[in-house]
Amino acid sequence: MAHETGLAPALRFSAYAAQPDDRLALDEGALLLAEVAYPPRPHGPALRQLDALADAVRGELGMAPGALLAAETTCERATAERTLTALRAVLAERESFRGDTERYYDPRNCFLSEVLERRKGLPITLSALYIEVARRLGAPLVGVGLPAHFVAKWPLPEEEGGDLFIDAFSHAVIMDYATCRRFVLGLMSEQAGGPLVDASWFAPVTTRAILTRMLRNLKTIYLRKGDSALALAATDRLVTLRPDLAEELRDRGLLRLALGETLLAAADLAAYAERAPHAPEISRLRKRLREIRELSAKLN
Repeated sequence: MAHETGLAPALRFSAYAAQPDDRLALDEGALLLAEVAYPPRPHGPALRQLDALADAVRGELGMAPGALLAAETTCERATAERTLTALRAVLAERESFRGDTERYYDPRNCFLSEVLERRKGLPITLSALYIEVARRLGAPLVGVGLPAHFVAKWPLPEEEGGDLFIDAFSHAVIMDYATCRRFVLGLMSEQAGGPLVDASWFAPVTTRAILTRMLRNLKTIYLRKGDSALALAATDRLVTLRPDLAEELRDRGLLRLALGETLLAAADLAAYAERAPHAPEISRLRKRLREIRELSAKLN
């Protein structure tokens, strides 16, 4: 989808989100998220930066500019290891892309455009960077949404030793499945519920799912900062991207209510009550809706 800065940001994101899942470009979607907080800007410079990083990885691999990995070799472990090592050498070592451990909850870590400028980000944003650079090489890197963390995976058949994972946040550590599983167990040991591993955690996720997780991170960060207006902007994008998630409709209504947008809030909360009539908070929300309508009637 061509990026047109003349359109309003919300409309531009709506046009992007309306595309079929197989048409959603991760780089374009991740760059559009910056318009939650920043004025629209052309995506050309950021896309060209991703192209340049891919060319640098090609140089590391001894490939010609613009060349792609031979498709028949991408299911071979040797190709995967060599390419992941080259990605780490260029992105983590030479270009110093790393996890922001000092200001983890800085909203700039959620925006791919800011990550490209600052060389710091969250696990999911840095993974998106690796995925997009790899895609330009013809490498089948995909996102994997682990609990409380996000990594990228190179799918490989069992006869080649199984999948390889790369943790872009932690100096691009390369892990096999067993190592990644131990990593997850370490994460889970710090959470209630014990070290139970769900095989679905290691499955690839779609572009829509990646952007959903990015926006939820952003919403959470803005709520922590007490910035309801930007939290609302992020939630509005979530409703657009994932109309199937009724809870985002509820949250948009509550944020609109907090910001004094009572009529829009009432519409969202009424729609949520219709879609989730048995949710535990419905009676409280219906009471609030009645109060909004009574106040609106008095004002009219």
